[in-house]
Amino acid sequence: MTTRPATTPILSEFHAKSADGIRHCKIVGTLGPASSNEKTLRELILAGLNIARLNFSHGDYETHKKNIDMIRQLSIETGRTVSILQDLQGPKIRAGKLLNGAIEIKKGSLYNLVFGVEQTDPAIIPIDYKDLVKDVAVGQRVMMDDGNFILRIEDIKGEVVSVRVEEGGLLKSRKGVNFPDAKLSIPAMTEKDQKDLIFGINNGVDYVALSFVQDPADVVSLKKIIKAMGSDIQVVSKIEKLSAIDAINEIAQVSDALMVARGDLGVEGEIERVPAFQKRILAAAARHAKPVIVATQMLESMIENPQATLAEVADVANGVLDGADCVMLSGEVASGKYPVECVRTMDNIIREVEHWSFKRPERYDSSMIEEIRTWEDHEAIARAACEAADSLNAKAIVALTLTGSIVRSMAKWRPKTPIVAISPRREVVQRVGLVWGVYALQNHLFYNTDELLHQLPEILKAQNIVKSGDIVVITAGIPINQVRPTNMVKINRIP
Repeated sequence: MTTRPATTPILSEFHAKSADGIRHCKIVGTLGPASSNEKTLRELILAGLNIARLNFSHGDYETHKKNIDMIRQLSIETGRTVSILQDLQGPKIRAGKLLNGAIEIKKGSLYNLVFGVEQTDPAIIPIDYKDLVKDVAVGQRVMMDDGNFILRIEDIKGEVVSVRVEEGGLLKSRKGVNFPDAKLSIPAMTEKDQKDLIFGINNGVDYVALSFVQDPADVVSLKKIIKAMGSDIQVVSKIEKLSAIDAINEIAQVSDALMVARGDLGVEGEIERVPAFQKRILAAAARHAKPVIVATQMLESMIENPQATLAEVADVANGVLDGADCVMLSGEVASGKYPVECVRTMDNIIREVEHWSFKRPERYDSSMIEEIRTWEDHEAIARAACEAADSLNAKAIVALTLTGSIVRSMAKWRPKTPIVAISPRREVVQRVGLVWGVYALQNHLFYNTDELLHQLPEILKAQNIVKSGDIVVITAGIPINQVRPTNMVKINRIP
């Protein structure tokens, strides 16, 4: 009599729509008014949504709690692991309340920026950032309203920053203000963010995204707060400031994942530089084996229209080709008219790109190594497993892992073969959802080496991952019950 494997959930992602197997690049979708209902969310998950983003710039705790509970329940019902990304608002500098709600700032005119909440003089624009005069310098740019208006600092006296308008227009109250040339002393975590973080940890989110990261210290500081709260939740650093681009390698090293936040990057720097920023961020992440989300305006026209433009299709395709682990939908899913169609479109684009890109030459050459160094054992094993799987046309690489570290190393090499992570830890199953080509399941036999390896073929068959005759490549730390780092590669043919 066969005992049913203690494994959950069923990896229905392996019931691929195409003959080419599962999709490797993942899809992140932002929940909002258009998608925060059971019917739509179920359709989004079945269409291919892998990670649900909760934007804490909007919504209250009651709404976010309802969405978290709904995601977890639908994940069980559909048999698909859907991870949850909490996106903190971060410090947002804004203009104050203006006279009559808006003022016309004219090209060539001189204005004074002063800390305050309400305008009383037409020549003074209140800014809700107290330390402004300490952080900026003459000659630096000031951007307002998502970069629509450009001003240049001409003078700083006392508590007043004098600016001249280079590109003007109608500035409305409470519009955002950016200082792209300055490194601000404002902390990355606000009081609101700290309260939101407590909520997220208490409700079991899988990742937290830190907005407006400027340097590695911002990430380290957040991780200390998380540890003090008794959690080890993973941190996604949002790269949206020029100072973060300058420190990208150091930020990648201390982060668990990165996000290319192209909207604010386009405001902070010249918009034509954003594609180069994207490639630089992706390269840094690959160097340190960290997942990357490419975000902002990927299928923007589908907020109103049922079909994407050719330019948007090319943008998503280039994100996949650049090496993104995930591509993200924001307003398209949160508030658009066609949220499910957006996910289906993105799913189809990714599958098509992966279908032909995997037919290119093998990727295991020395050009991927940017510097000569001594490899750690698990890195060598990760590459060996990928090479073996691709060479043998294996059905899957199966990684028995306690932390998920080995699958991140494998994903760096972009094998054609999907990676199945098996872990006894539910949080690891959820957290590898961001990683390219990795799907995961939980198994409580993990610590019994002989029993797990004996039952593994039946476990994989039960999950519809393999059938008799298929080849799988297995990695593990042996003996498992001694909690060893990954030190073994094994090739098995399923009986």
